[in-house]
Amino acid sequence: MGQQNSSLTNIFIPTIVVFGDQSSGKSSVLKRLVGLPLPIGSIKCTCAPFEIRMIPSREPLRKISLRYVEDKNRKPTTPREIEFANIMDLEEEEIEEKLREAQRYALNPSINFKNKIKGSLPHTDELPYTKNTVCIIISGPDRKYDLCLVDLPGIVRNDENHEKFLLSLAKEYIIKETSILMPVFQATVDIDTQCAYRLAQEVDPNGQRTVGVLTKMDRVIEYHSEEELKHLELATLVKNRVYVIRNPSGGRSEDPNELEKATVEALKRNKTWSVVPSDRFGLQNLIIRLGEIHQRVRFQCTIS
Repeated sequence: MGQQNSSLTNIFIPTIVVFGDQSSGKSSVLKRLVGLPLPIGSIKCTCAPFEIRMIPSREPLRKISLRYVEDKNRKPTTPREIEFANIMDLEEEEIEEKLREAQRYALNPSINFKNKIKGSLPHTDELPYTKNTVCIIISGPDRKYDLCLVDLPGIVRNDENHEKFLLSLAKEYIIKETSILMPVFQATVDIDTQCAYRLAQEVDPNGQRTVGVLTKMDRVIEYHSEEELKHLELATLVKNRVYVIRNPSGGRSEDPNELEKATVEALKRNKTWSVVPSDRFGLQNLIIRLGEIHQRVRFQCTIS
């Protein structure tokens, strides 16, 4: 899947890029896709790109590395990738903690984590957001294909400079013809106002490389007649290459598949949603669609 120590621009296989507004639920969707405990649950979880690379191999391996491309002043540096931790034998909670720690070092590029001591990280990070990347490699005989996914920081609106940087970062990833766009929309906010919608329309207006995801439908299932137009808008969106995904609310005992099934059944009782194709709901249908586009884009990369 390209050279492991290369910069983003040298990745030749299709990269699924997950992006959306802050708190859209994108990291939760990606967590379900790859089975990795990505940092979720707080307002500002993802501050650096998280790149997950799945590679077929004889021996299983799980490790975290850091790819540095900018310094604490945002000046570009020669790209370098440094191994951070082997997470092969760690429990889920320990892996999540390691990922959070790795992100802190990505945000503090002047601090050498190899010489780290307890409390060496500053209270305030050198960078609020960064292009420096937390890379996770998952390899083993159970991995059938080379696959690369990137979870980008959610786009914020409360700071103009941060918003400008995050929009630029998202465009840098999704503008590449080898990128598969996975914008994540939340049903609780008007679609037209969400950055992910506008970015996807701008970069891939025909939707040839786009597979959208709609989250938080469980929060708007019950609605009054005056909200019919809202649901008609959402249902129309889902008919056009967007998939409804129900993320767990955080409880350890929750079965996401059962939650998703209950949400779909509730939606289908409404006439607006009853005509939406069933294959627009659920994680498994999303995976099938991603696989189809991945195969097509990869073929196009091979012949071009």
